[in-house]
Amino acid sequence: MSVFEYQAVNPNGQSDNGLIESDTLKSARQQLQKKNLTVLEIKQSSKRRTQAKSFFEQKLSISDISIITRQLASLLQAAMPIDEALQTIAKNNNKKHIKTIVGQIRSSIIEGKSLAESLQTNAKELPSYFISTVEAGERSGELGNILAKLAHEIQQQDKFKKKISAALIYPIMISIVAMMVVVSLLIFVVPQIVSVFDNMNQALPPLTIAVISLSDFLSSNIWLIIVVFIALITGVKLALKQPEIKVYFQIVLGKLPVVGKLMIESNAARFARTLALLHESGTPILTALKNSAESLNYLPMKDSILKAAEKVREGSSLFKALETESALPSMTLYMLASGESSGQLSQMLNKAADNQEVELDAYTTKITSLFEPLMILLMGGVVLLIVLAILLPIFELNQITL
Repeated sequence: MSVFEYQAVNPNGQSDNGLIESDTLKSARQQLQKKNLTVLEIKQSSKRRTQAKSFFEQKLSISDISIITRQLASLLQAAMPIDEALQTIAKNNNKKHIKTIVGQIRSSIIEGKSLAESLQTNAKELPSYFISTVEAGERSGELGNILAKLAHEIQQQDKFKKKISAALIYPIMISIVAMMVVVSLLIFVVPQIVSVFDNMNQALPPLTIAVISLSDFLSSNIWLIIVVFIALITGVKLALKQPEIKVYFQIVLGKLPVVGKLMIESNAARFARTLALLHESGTPILTALKNSAESLNYLPMKDSILKAAEKVREGSSLFKALETESALPSMTLYMLASGESSGQLSQMLNKAADNQEVELDAYTTKITSLFEPLMILLMGGVVLLIVLAILLPIFELNQITL
């Protein structure tokens, strides 16, 4: 929908100015008249009404984008005009924010803009490779088929991301619960039990002294620790907004055994899928490389691919450029080289992404299956130390030797 800026007078004679969304100037005027407003002036505005809305307004999620893209692809493949297809999608969707955004896209198309331009203007959540793929589909006249492939790729990427996230949630939750149990023991249980040692005239074992000291420190400074922890997290978040610090931080993370493998392999799989989609849709290779790089979260890989794109511009082959910059894992590189030499780049990139996703799925399953018993052992060991610290003075008091 278009946005119109108006000046009006309400029934009480007071001035009423603002923005209103509507398909046409006439319908916008009718909406204001239904509100018993006398319109003095109304004109199309370059502002977006969403800028004046609540900070908590919903945006398009990956799931929303996938559904809209698939619905639009199906309607276009059925030879429905694009403005009617968008109107149908908006009309049959129950989510207000989707109705609004799809309506805005439709209005832009009615004004004469292409679908890619309309998406870029009205759906800021869409990644750059999405816009490039739509542009390629419009140029080739195969927009419906291209959108169907795009919806499939988005769904695959979202499915893979959720699978990895679900695999990591369990060990994270176990770690948090274990930490809370240990801290609770030290703050609430240990002080109650060790108070009986105050009147003892014998020296306490070193383990008991260490546990009591730790308990006293946590009990006295728990709020300070929480404030420092929150301040540390806030400081890290602010620091990571600086590109240089964020790149260095991700380089360090990339060298860690488990986290590094997950980051590098998942981003390599995303790059391979995105480049395959863009190449298959007819996007020029340089544009495809840059847009595929922009879809990555791992900045060192993104920077390496952008540097490789400059080498491709200078005449280098895609494989040589990426190999020189060490942009991708070796298996992905060699499958890419095979596809480039055989003229089946898209197919080989998709196979490379499939292989990496299968490997990562197996790897995360293996890590989580190992993590559970290790965490149980670690938590059991910590609790055992606390129990021993409490029991050792009692055993010594009763002259019981272990």
